[in-house]
Amino acid sequence: MYAVVRHTYQLDIPEPNNPNSTKSSAKWVHRVWIFETELDALSYAISLLDDPLIRSNEYMLKSAINQLKEDRFYQVGRESVAIAEVVYDDNKKSIH
Repeated sequence: MYAVVRHTYQLDIPEPNNPNSTKSSAKWVHRVWIFETELDALSYAISLLDDPLIRSNEYMLKSAINQLKEDRFYQVGRESVAIAEVVYDDNKKSIH
């Protein structure tokens, strides 16, 4: 099994049309999706690159896709997408 891991900054802007609003906030969010095959995980990881926080232009998109294919990891600033193999530890009976 394979996992796609996404670290992103989630913005909450309840009054987007009010430039003087003080109600906006943000926090780090870490998400994981599990897939049966590495190809499914790679396909999903590439789909996450449509996020404007991680994709800036077409050249960067091509570079990001290449890095995911080659290294199973892409990072820009603090935003990242990674593909990991799910490992079962028989001693602890947990997933790492």
